[in-house]
Amino acid sequence: MLYGLKISDIYSQTISFGAFRLYKNIVHQLGRSGTDEKTIVPILGIQRSGTSMLYWIFERDLATKVYRESSELSSQDKVEKIRLDPLPLVKKRFDRQRASLVVFKPLVESQRAHDLFDAIPGARALWTYRHYQDVASSNLKAFGMDNGVKDLRPFVRNDPANWRSQNSSEETREIIRSFFSEDMNPYDAAALFWWARCRLFFDLGLDSHPRVMLCRYEDLVTEPSLTMRRIYTFLGRQYPGDQIIRDVNPQSIGKGRTSKLSQDIESLCTDLLVRLDQVNNPAI
Repeated sequence: MLYGLKISDIYSQTISFGAFRLYKNIVHQLGRSGTDEKTIVPILGIQRSGTSMLYWIFERDLATKVYRESSELSSQDKVEKIRLDPLPLVKKRFDRQRASLVVFKPLVESQRAHDLFDAIPGARALWTYRHYQDVASSNLKAFGMDNGVKDLRPFVRNDPANWRSQNSSEETREIIRSFFSEDMNPYDAAALFWWARCRLFFDLGLDSHPRVMLCRYEDLVTEPSLTMRRIYTFLGRQYPGDQIIRDVNPQSIGKGRTSKLSQDIESLCTDLLVRLDQVNNPAI
């Protein structure tokens, strides 16, 4: 028992999640020093691909400190509040963190994956992905029907400072320009943005990087125990138990697959999804 909480009751419904997080902070402060070796895990990929689901799963692990996409790690971003602070400062914050497993969501830094690995030696990344139609539909529902077009504009004008187009290849930008118009089908635009961001996985050579693991949303929500066990094995850590996945469900699968995409963009996205699935499951 610690501060009135029984270990057996930590994951029960009898305490609030806020109390659970408070308990975690106490455990971290009492259990380790900030200089001990720890596992650092950036979650990469594209928004609306199940990264929040992963966030809440890891949050239920007592050993884990999880940073949201907007957090003290992005305190210097005064505009969107999601770009990481200079990486040496981020590394210092991690060094001071007492949790043995640190998970953060620098989705808008996915194009800088190699910079992250250089700055944080030993980091192991999870690259999340989800069916492009579900992502496109969720994107537009969450951020507005014009958001796909907004996301593509930095590629069209080749803006090297904007996270959306930063480190994109000339081929990617040329393909986007060939489809782009201000009045294009919003689902085409959102799906094309999915394609551009997910293509980074191959453009950056992460498909052969030993410290990168793909995480497919559909696997996570239909086989959460198996998927999370694989993830913890990849991280070199003991799986804490199925209590961390108790709220996972597959109810969002396929909800966005009624959108009508143009044939060319549908083919473009399908081909990339097949490539991702083949890396995720070589038996396909």
